[in-house]
Amino acid sequence: MGTARVEKVLIATHLSERDALMQRLQEEGILHITRIDREEEKKRIEEKGDTDLKQTLAYLNQTTSFLSAYAGKRKGGLFSTKPSLPADEFRRRVEEFDLEKKLDLVSELTGASAGLDAEERNHKTALELLGPWVDLKHPPSDYTNSILTDARFLFISNTEDAQSLRKELDSLDTGLQIVKEENETAYALVIFPRAEEDAVEDILKACGVKTVQLAGFTEPVKNEIRKRLKLLEAIKSERVKLREKASEMSAELSGFETALDLYENEGYLRQEYSKMDESEEAAFIQGWVRIDDRKRLDDTVASFSASEVQTVKPRKDEKIPVALENSGIIKPFEMIMKMYGTPDGIEADPTPFMAPFFALFFALCLTDAGYGLVMTLVTAYLIWVRKMKGNLFWILFYGGIFTIVTGAMTGSWFGNMPDFLQIPWLMQFRDALIWFDPLKNPMPFFYLSLGLGFFQMLFGIGIAVVDGIRTRRYGAALFESLPWLLIFISAAFIAGTLFGILPEAFKGLPLFAAIILIIVSLGVTLVLSNRPGPTPVTSSIILWAAMTAALLAGAKGMGILPIKGIVVKGILVGILTILWLYAVYKGFTEHTLKIPGIVFGVLGLASIGLHIAGLLGAFEGVAFLRGNLLLVIMFLLNLVFALVVLKGWGGRIIWGAYNIYSNTTGVLGIVLSYVRLMALGMVTAGVAAAFNQIAWMFTGIPVVSIILMLVVLIIGHVYNLVMSALSGFVHTLRLQYVEYLPQFFQGGGTPFEPFELKTRYVKVTRRK
Repeated sequence: MGTARVEKVLIATHLSERDALMQRLQEEGILHITRIDREEEKKRIEEKGDTDLKQTLAYLNQTTSFLSAYAGKRKGGLFSTKPSLPADEFRRRVEEFDLEKKLDLVSELTGASAGLDAEERNHKTALELLGPWVDLKHPPSDYTNSILTDARFLFISNTEDAQSLRKELDSLDTGLQIVKEENETAYALVIFPRAEEDAVEDILKACGVKTVQLAGFTEPVKNEIRKRLKLLEAIKSERVKLREKASEMSAELSGFETALDLYENEGYLRQEYSKMDESEEAAFIQGWVRIDDRKRLDDTVASFSASEVQTVKPRKDEKIPVALENSGIIKPFEMIMKMYGTPDGIEADPTPFMAPFFALFFALCLTDAGYGLVMTLVTAYLIWVRKMKGNLFWILFYGGIFTIVTGAMTGSWFGNMPDFLQIPWLMQFRDALIWFDPLKNPMPFFYLSLGLGFFQMLFGIGIAVVDGIRTRRYGAALFESLPWLLIFISAAFIAGTLFGILPEAFKGLPLFAAIILIIVSLGVTLVLSNRPGPTPVTSSIILWAAMTAALLAGAKGMGILPIKGIVVKGILVGILTILWLYAVYKGFTEHTLKIPGIVFGVLGLASIGLHIAGLLGAFEGVAFLRGNLLLVIMFLLNLVFALVVLKGWGGRIIWGAYNIYSNTTGVLGIVLSYVRLMALGMVTAGVAAAFNQIAWMFTGIPVVSIILMLVVLIIGHVYNLVMSALSGFVHTLRLQYVEYLPQFFQGGGTPFEPFELKTRYVKVTRRK
């Protein structure tokens, strides 16, 4: 579970064996190939074979697209599975396919089809152009080919343009004939002496009249239309013949698809050549292999007489590719994890910690046992009967099982279907399993959503603590993650005790201990969170003690700590005295005690002396010297003195304070985000109940009532299931990606991507 161990290898092979070895490595799919560093980067020169390969791929894509239109529906339809072929049979089948000859045959068909398409477009365009001019007495070319006169065929869009045109043409020796009128539009012919061509053209432009190009038609319009209609009929006949040939040829579609898969993978193989290094006679392939697959790699390379594989030590700064490796139940959820990111190689794989939450939250978004049952049965059929292997089907299968549980818990079986069916045993079964009905009492669902959100947040922070200690990132684990884990747990304990959720006995020492734990953790966060660079140990301890004592004093002032005030004041004064002495020592030894530091140091020491004197009763008549206001002033003066002298700590404490602010305000938004679980679950139940209500409105209609009810129920519930599953999946992804994983996951690793066959139409298995 988690990530697999990998090792770096180097393969040396003779150039005569390189292609065959690469094909075998591609079939095995176990080697993650990396680029070999060279002093001088060599760009691979595109060879003639690469150009031929690209051309063949273009022909194959065109061929499969063309023949797919003539092939019948495939067995299995949407959920059909790819045929399986062993790797050697996969290559042999393409070699025996006589690809070049069959590509030529299909190329003839595609060329003929394209030619027929072009002819058909031309004839249809001509028919559309000629339609309004049927009443012309002579062929259109006769009007334009006269020696003395010329003509224009016009389209006039409105009556105003027609009137304007007539008026302008009256001044010339022209003849205007309206051939056809349609509402306000008109098709007209204007004949004029050739000497007046320029004047006519200017008038046509000024009046906004469009000309129609008919001069190329040499026969009467009616004859042209009849001729082109006959040609279209001939094209239809040719199409029938072409369809018959294409349908016969479509029997070879699977062969073309197999060839396309093979040649695409040949292209992938040639892309890997740029990562290799070469000498005059040898090629060197570098990469990573899982430890568990090392023997397979050794056996594969050993089957070639002039090839050898050796283990190579990685460079110090080299990023090791991360191979996720989880058990059967968890493995499908790697798909979700890979969409988000890859572990950096040191941190734990988050997939096992995310998978149960994802399935549960997806189920809560549906919360309908009927929908869960349908989803489980459909995905089980696709996985075990149709042999579909996609990770998504497994995720939906697990989600369906969880949905049955959450739906039974909320009493939703296709919404409120049992209430409409009124079957006693069914209603008793539902009532025996129900915990609460969210449509009648939504608050338990609300509390459940918030509780799960709070728990997942704590779980994520807990992972950060454990993984930080495991990877020896003690600072991040102990001073950034652990304090917030303790704060949130203690805050929940305090809230549960004060609101009566936890027993009354916790209101004594346990409650006091929880408050102290929060104060101590806040002190750690304030001083050590988001700290840049190395942290001086003594400075950290003294500043943390001062901040913690100040928080204790503040808690005492608010009345939430049952400690004597003199004790808290004594602790704070003592720590501030130590802080003052330490700052003076550092100032002298590190030469950081400048004028501002001296001023604040003197004021700080004076405030300490006055407050101690006030506590000892030296100034009984002056309450200010014993009061809290001087205590605050003393703390601020000595803190500023320390931060002026101890370089860098001012910025650290400011960032720590901001971290407290952002985490305190952010946790509310994070937890409230989980209310979407309740919202989506209630929407699913509400829409299902609405479709049930609509369906039962047809009960009074004679004869067809059952049919209408079934139509509404099937369409309505299928729609609700699909939309609810889609929205539930998306929102569950959001909760994992935005709220949960950032609590502990850094990412940024290089995914382990073995060089393997990637096929669209054929599933290639290992050689027999």
